[in-house]
Amino acid sequence: MARDPDNTLRWATLVVLAALGTAVAEATNPGIVVRITQQGLDYACQRGVAVLQKELEKITIPPFSGSFKIKYLGKGEYSFYSLVIREVQLPSSQIRLLPNEGLALSVTNANVKISGKWKARKNFIKTSGNFDLSVEGVSISASLKLSCDPATGHSTITCSSCSNHIDSVHLHVSGSQLGWLIQLFHKKIESSLQSAMKNKICEAVTSSVSSKLEPFFQTLPVTARIDNVAGIDYSLLAPPVATTETLDGQLKGEFFSLAHRSPPPFAPPALAFPAAHDHMVYLGISDYFFNTAGLVYQRAGVLNLTLRDDMIPKESKFRLTTKFFGTLIPQVAKMFPNMNMELLVRASSPPYLTVSPTGLAFSPDLEAQAFAVLPNSSLAPLFLLGVSTNVSVEVGAMSDRLVGELDLDKMLLELKHSDIGPFSTELLQSIMNYVVPSIVLPKVNEKLQKGFPLPLPSQVQLFNLVLQPYQDFLLFGADIHYG
Repeated sequence: MARDPDNTLRWATLVVLAALGTAVAEATNPGIVVRITQQGLDYACQRGVAVLQKELEKITIPPFSGSFKIKYLGKGEYSFYSLVIREVQLPSSQIRLLPNEGLALSVTNANVKISGKWKARKNFIKTSGNFDLSVEGVSISASLKLSCDPATGHSTITCSSCSNHIDSVHLHVSGSQLGWLIQLFHKKIESSLQSAMKNKICEAVTSSVSSKLEPFFQTLPVTARIDNVAGIDYSLLAPPVATTETLDGQLKGEFFSLAHRSPPPFAPPALAFPAAHDHMVYLGISDYFFNTAGLVYQRAGVLNLTLRDDMIPKESKFRLTTKFFGTLIPQVAKMFPNMNMELLVRASSPPYLTVSPTGLAFSPDLEAQAFAVLPNSSLAPLFLLGVSTNVSVEVGAMSDRLVGELDLDKMLLELKHSDIGPFSTELLQSIMNYVVPSIVLPKVNEKLQKGFPLPLPSQVQLFNLVLQPYQDFLLFGADIHYG
């Protein structure tokens, strides 16, 4: 990794960062980049404002009382109580990007309808009734700070600031012929109610973020267990970055062994993300992500498949017996007459996928070890084949999972070792041309079709998916649905 040649400046920078309480770490390219466009934020705004509306409807406005003075009548007292919010209308709202800061939530032209009871007293005069209050022209501005927990890799969101403004408050009293008493000093009452509402609005916004939005962010997976062998690390490498057009999150995007986690011997490449805005969300999935999967499973020894004769369709002419192989390689039947065979097909090295604008290239190196099954069930090695392949790869995504499928294009055999003497591999080419696409690949594709979970929060699904290969990564574009 390149280092700053000016050590003095470097150490000064470290001191400043330490003073700010910021952890300094080596820059690491992500295995996955998640990009949310303004379209995605607009959809999130719709869902979020619906939550905010419910929180505003829950606002509890405490009762309040005061005194009044009327010429010739003197002083009196009034009280407003049992205040209930009947309706909240949020007709115009938006979430905007604040470059290098986070997000800005704005609500304009909101209206709130409140009902309650009132009573007033002046010496021997007592009166009471109901009232309706219309709070109009409410505007709310809130800044949302996005970050990540360095200990867990979880994304976090907080309301860093909030302000609101109320254009007007209109009071209407009913239920008493003496309601005119209240109307005489309605401005004072309206002012009191306006102050009470103003204090409560930002409390509701902050509460919505901490009690609803933050827990939702916590449902974003940091790790996902795939099976008994591997998991996926989806932790954030750094806080999400807001630009003028998008919100980007850099995820580790790496398979790891559940038994023994160790860093891969290769690093993720830098991703040249294109400017794309037609969908709500984009996922840039590096070939590093796929190749760490191949590494983990190959090291765990699970990219092996043992073929036996009972796994071959009965109608097939090909049999895994020394009698059948003896028709191609006579010494097999002579040395091991009338015995079953086993064929162990395994990846000899971690399979490696490359992604380019022209498509996906996948050429796993396999080995096929043939055995004769002796009468005591022990295995006698016969020969070891090297199998070079060219495989077509199709990668796609379902609503919440990444899926794939392999198809054999070409295969070449090489005799690496023989315990039965030399023979031409051309004799076995037709057999392997049958075994690999008919028996081996279906087993692999069955696993790939089950798929791997995408880094999505709870109840979020993708649709309208498109896929485009770029240099070193696949770009998925999609729209999102919540619920």
